[in-house]
Amino acid sequence: IVLKALVKDPDYRYQSADEMRADIEACLDGQPVAATAAMGAVGYAGRGGVAGAYPPAAPHAPTGAAAPPSMLPPMNPDDGGYGYDDRPDRRRGQQRKSNTSTILLVVAGILVLVGAILIGRWAMTDGGDAKGGGSGPGVGAETVVAPDFVGKTRGEAEQLAAERELRLSFEKKPCADQSRGKICDQDPAAGTDVTKGSTVGLVLSTGAPKVVVPSVTGLDVEEARDKLEADAYAFDVRTESRVSPEAAGTVLEQDPVTGTEVQKGTTITLVVAKAEKKPRQDERQKSTVPDVVGMTCQAATARMTANGLVGACTEQETGDPNRIGKVISTTPGAHQQVDENSTVRIVVGKAQRSEQVTVPDVDGQDLGTAQSMLRAAGLEVGEITGSRDPRSRVLGSTPPPGTQVDKGTRVALFTADRRRDDEDGEE
Repeated sequence: IVLKALVKDPDYRYQSADEMRADIEACLDGQPVAATAAMGAVGYAGRGGVAGAYPPAAPHAPTGAAAPPSMLPPMNPDDGGYGYDDRPDRRRGQQRKSNTSTILLVVAGILVLVGAILIGRWAMTDGGDAKGGGSGPGVGAETVVAPDFVGKTRGEAEQLAAERELRLSFEKKPCADQSRGKICDQDPAAGTDVTKGSTVGLVLSTGAPKVVVPSVTGLDVEEARDKLEADAYAFDVRTESRVSPEAAGTVLEQDPVTGTEVQKGTTITLVVAKAEKKPRQDERQKSTVPDVVGMTCQAATARMTANGLVGACTEQETGDPNRIGKVISTTPGAHQQVDENSTVRIVVGKAQRSEQVTVPDVDGQDLGTAQSMLRAAGLEVGEITGSRDPRSRVLGSTPPPGTQVDKGTRVALFTADRRRDDEDGEE
């Protein structure tokens, strides 16, 4: 019954629910089942499993041709059909099984539906027999192209992997060509075909590796530059010149100094000797103003002296606490050419002073008036000693009237007891 319900060719299936019901009830009564004879007659008998229920489609008879002979065995008229007996005496016995038959019919319908779904999915897979595919591991697995993760952050990489249904594994290593937190390597490489669900290994940069600054003092500046900019260090080399008896182009100093451990790519400043130039009568020797922003006045002045200039520090108020005591700017500005021994104005930050105000004379005023006078002067009303009645008389204040104080200072007031004021007034 199940084979006939699931057969691939619709011409061999049950053509109605009544036909299927008849076979089920006949089976329950121990009667011959029409499906057995019909399936056996067309060569379906003896095949196991659902896969055997897919024979080549039977050709249809041409229009006008005689109908093919019936494949069913002879039917006894007294049987009322293939296994279905409508005689009253037989039906009375079958009524006792009506509930069971209905349940079995429902179950059989569910099995047919589930089987049809499974067969449909099986037929659509790449590994099914209908397409001639195998069932081994990896057959028919979908592949995608591995994206380029290098230079991406971890979050960006996870988003790319999710779009392509890939998994990621991470490890952390120093990388010279990627900043901290960026991906610097991957396996498999970008552009490689990978299976969906497979894992791509990524390396997260912990920053450039540390290297020890070599000594380049005494070398020619070009030789020193080649050494410091080589792949082993990849330093960013900057130079400053200084008049020196040493040969022009000789490295006099370096910052950071020899032996310091820094990251690859760090900026290295070299002080390079320059030849002393004898000026003509109408020409003065020039010097370059060094960049001293962020230094203290003392350090900036020393740097000016080293470059043949004279540094003069002046102070300027600043609201940034990080710039207090540090050089804010210079006049002339950094890297400008000026006459040697010229004076360079070095501006150093200092804390801003608060605005000064005068404490008003509130003695003898009533408390309410005194409070208004203090607020108008930009001061705060502090502790009140004595009566707090707005009509109370103010006897004095701290700080006293006429004192110069910072704007916003709290001024304490001393008041007379209100009852004593009333008694004095009565007298």
